[in-house]
Amino acid sequence: MLGLAGSHLGIHGADYSSRALFHRVKAIRLLNQALSTPAASVAEADARYAATFALAWQASCMSEGMTEFLLMIKGCHIIRNASLLRYKDSLFKAFAQDGYGESIRKVIGTAPLTLTPDQENIIREFLESLHALAPLCTSPLEVRFLAATERVVKIARVSAAQAFAQFSENYALIFLATNEEFTSFINPDHYPAQLLLIHFILIEFQIGYLALGEAGHRFAFRTKSCIAWMNHLAARLPEEYRKYAEWPMKYVRTLQAG
Repeated sequence: MLGLAGSHLGIHGADYSSRALFHRVKAIRLLNQALSTPAASVAEADARYAATFALAWQASCMSEGMTEFLLMIKGCHIIRNASLLRYKDSLFKAFAQDGYGESIRKVIGTAPLTLTPDQENIIREFLESLHALAPLCTSPLEVRFLAATERVVKIARVSAAQAFAQFSENYALIFLATNEEFTSFINPDHYPAQLLLIHFILIEFQIGYLALGEAGHRFAFRTKSCIAWMNHLAARLPEEYRKYAEWPMKYVRTLQAG
């Protein structure tokens, strides 16, 4: 929690990065030690799940934390299956059973959305940019992730809240990926997947703001980290792949300017 707090404060200008990193490394080391044996009680299982979740959220505050964020949310799923579901009185039982999507629906509902012409145009252009990635996606995980992202964008035309909840399908693909698939997907030198992630980060960020409405300001901290993630991913693309990131990065520049 200290590491998460330090990283969150860092987004708002305070320089606690070294202390946040110290607490993060220590927490990961202790968590790995704990995970070497099965949880002996519901309290221990809950503590492991909560610690992994906190580490994931800390990564979401870090300008180069995208890969660690994906690793930690996959870790949450592994801990959920390995120990959390064994305990009926777990504090996270309902969340683990309902999953991300259902939890989001309960909080924000699925109210319909009336798009402005500009918003409709953005969705159309985003879909065009996504479609251009199809020939690059060769692995089953990439193909499924692309299709899931397209479904989210299409649903957003009807309900941003429903689309936001639908992101659970993308995360489920990450959760259920084999180690080999997941390692390839987050490999910084595997550029088709990196392009998919640029698009995914952008659309999740933007639909999140539409879906959350007035509550969106509570997650404003993600603006800085999401932009940093996308810029970092795009900067590493070889010349032949950069054209596939032109539209999302053009949109990122409007976010930075605004």
